Amino acid sequence: MKNNILCVIFVLVAGYVFSQDVTVLQINAEWNKKNNYDLSDLNGVIVKFSYLKDQPKEIQKSISAVPVIVLIDKTGRVRMQYTADLSFKIKATNMEIQNVIDKIK
Repeated sequence: MKNNILCVIFVLVAGYVFSQDVTVLQINAEWNKKNNYDLSDLNGVIVKFSYLKDQPKEIQKSISAVPVIVLIDKTGRVRMQYTADLSFKIKATNMEIQNVIDKIK
């Protein structure tokens, strides 16, 4: 159920994107902003950021750890999701994320 709700929201967000094949959406909490993930060096994507408090209640309940990074293709399908571990940090590198982006395109 939680994944379905996340997918619906991500599909809606992706629906607004027409110029790129992949959208990278990061959701984090304000109290964890020191662990925001720098996605500025990713190529060929639209990068979006949102705070968890700005999401609908259903999404807030479905996210168990922040930050969350989601890769969405041009059809609105979630292709990959990175979630923080107990340290509230994402362990994936930008190179790993870029490699997945390149495979999606």
